[in-house]
Amino acid sequence: MYELYDKEKEVMEIFWRLDKPCLISEILRESSSLSRSTVSKVLVRLEEKGFLKVDSIRKSITKAGRAYVPIISKKEYEVQEKFLQYSPDNEKLPVRALKLTCCLLQSRTVDDAFIAELEQMIEDYKNSPEE
Repeated sequence: MYELYDKEKEVMEIFWRLDKPCLISEILRESSSLSRSTVSKVLVRLEEKGFLKVDSIRKSITKAGRAYVPIISKKEYEVQEKFLQYSPDNEKLPVRALKLTCCLLQSRTVDDAFIAELEQMIEDYKNSPEE
């Protein structure tokens, strides 16, 4: 799990909005606040972090370049962001675990088997002898 810095998030928002493979030139058209060198560096970092992958090599007006696509959806990132938000270092482990579990349940990405296993863990804990 990685947190996105402001420029990385700005670039990812463009990918999520356009919902297609994008060249650097297409990203630059979408945001006047970004420079070519910034976008180039951010794309490399996003690929290293596992947010983007190279989809194809395409020709732009002047040259060929890599077209990137997101590997992670905006919704998946928002769930990941909540996990990071709910795990501050200054809280006790049980509180953090509870917040993370709540976040996971709210994401609707768990199946019935996960819920059953969680319920069984709680029952096992309740029925275990106190030390």
